[in-house]
Amino acid sequence: MNYKGKIEIDAAALDVWEFVLDVDKFASCMPGVEDLVRVDDKTFTGKMRAKVGPISGEFVFEAQIVDAEAPVRLNAHVEGKDSLTNSTMTSDIEMTLASMGDKKTELTYGATVNVQGRLAIIGDMVLRATGAQVIKEFFKRLRNQITGEAD
Repeated sequence: MNYKGKIEIDAAALDVWEFVLDVDKFASCMPGVEDLVRVDDKTFTGKMRAKVGPISGEFVFEAQIVDAEAPVRLNAHVEGKDSLTNSTMTSDIEMTLASMGDKKTELTYGATVNVQGRLAIIGDMVLRATGAQVIKEFFKRLRNQITGEAD
């Protein structure tokens, strides 16, 4: 599954960059993510609870920053496994930031997600819709926390 999009954030690119790299702030924006721990400057571990259709799972994952150019570009790789459903997930994520002035940044993202196992049996359509909802909620929370706005 591939996801792509752009959002505008009313904050400077450096502020957005620093927010995304702050493990606690990042985790607070991602629905279902818990126990995020920084292993080193480029590696994080944690778990993510997910519900796809009638099946729930809890993925233990490791995320690694593969390449970064502050405050412009970040590439990351994530691998996770859910022992309850015997499902695995891998994701490659790209993010670019473009300054649109002192207090506005355009964040462009792309993610390729591959799910295998019992959760994948549910079907591409349900997984794709669930992924889209998670991404939408993540960016809504990220924007609100960076700018201090509420819904």
